Amino acid sequence: MNLYFRFFALLIRHIFPRPAQDPFSACTTHFRVSLGDLDLNMHMNNGRYLTLMDLGRFDLLLKARIFWKLLRLGYYPVVVSESIRFRKSLEPFQRFAIVTRMESWDDRDIFLHQRFVRADKTVAEGFLKARFKQRGRQGSVPTAELFKILGLAYTGPKLSPLALAQTQIESQLTAP
Repeated sequence: MNLYFRFFALLIRHIFPRPAQDPFSACTTHFRVSLGDLDLNMHMNNGRYLTLMDLGRFDLLLKARIFWKLLRLGYYPVVVSESIRFRKSLEPFQRFAIVTRMESWDDRDIFLHQRFVRADKTVAEGFLKARFKQRGRQGSVPTAELFKILGLAYTGPKLSPLALAQTQIESQLTAP
């Protein structure tokens, strides 16, 4: 239930107009570890990191002022794959931030890097591949179409070394 509170808190923060953030720049979203985030070891549950990463991506869409536009057009993001690496634990009531950055893209997927930061140190980082779908439409929305709708210049795929590595790993997992 506390994720709904966090979700609505993000929405409320965006009621008052502010300048739109560049969708390619890093978006920082602040949180505090709550009791509902804890596992039996009394640190943040590993699954909660992935759930909070959803809120970090949502915040990026809100700050870039593209969420509502996409929603009106029936577009919605889906996660294709994600991985996370933990370095340190987050303890009860600690403040932390998730730094979300759109790192690269290809013709249908967008690759994002998300870091959990506490006291200027990365405690966990995740990397994911997402794509957009449109209600009532089969298949994924091409990245070029998505960029055009958002008024962004699309000059073709831009894959980082991390995105290339992720794509190679996935192709090996799906090979017969």
